[in-house]
Amino acid sequence: MNMGQTIGTIIFVIIALIVVATVGSLIMSVIGLIFGLIPFLIKLAIWAGLIYLGWMVIRKLTHTTAG
Repeated sequence: MNMGQTIGTIIFVIIALIVVATVGSLIMSVIGLIFGLIPFLIKLAIWAGLIYLGWMVIRKLTHTTAG
């Protein structure tokens, strides 16, 4: 193994480590974003459920008085 191959191998390993670190950071940020959105999605689901239940009660009341 001559000096050129050794330097090429070292550069290749450094670039590979940078790529792995960048991809890992991206994956971790996406996972963090998903876990960060979970409380918001739960609140959104609760509010949507309450609005839906209110809508069903209003429909039930208007149909019983009209019918």
